[in-house]
Amino acid sequence: MSLLINGSPSKSFKMEQDLRKGDPLSPFLFVLVVEVLHRMVGEAVRHEKISPLLVRKDNIELSHLQFADDTILFCPPEEETIRNYKRLLWCFEMMSGLSINFDKYSLILVDCEQEWAQRMCSLLWCKEATLPVKYLSISLGVNPKLVKT
Repeated sequence: MSLLINGSPSKSFKMEQDLRKGDPLSPFLFVLVVEVLHRMVGEAVRHEKISPLLVRKDNIELSHLQFADDTILFCPPEEETIRNYKRLLWCFEMMSGLSINFDKYSLILVDCEQEWAQRMCSLLWCKEATLPVKYLSISLGVNPKLVKT
């Protein structure tokens, strides 16, 4: 490995040791690496390899949200976009050395045929979930005006 210092590569050195669990530097390094995933998704959208979800009448493009070590990917029900997301995640795993926890991975489908949903879950090696779901203690897929407190 080498570092860029003022635009010039340093002398190569060998990585010897991992960070200990709980090291305060760990979250910062993770954010730097996950920024790569954010940019990869953005580039895929710009090059029309991934179709973003168009929200509301203003057609706001939504492709992904990230918080801490979670990422939510959005797309219309297009098989090619889902295949490209799978390719992108595989490339990210290979480049970063991080593993995506497919046990926590789920596909939430809205207005899709059940047969298509099952095929996409099989393609992504994930389970199907239904709305509403809780994320960060927020119910997604529920109109907040209809929820009694």
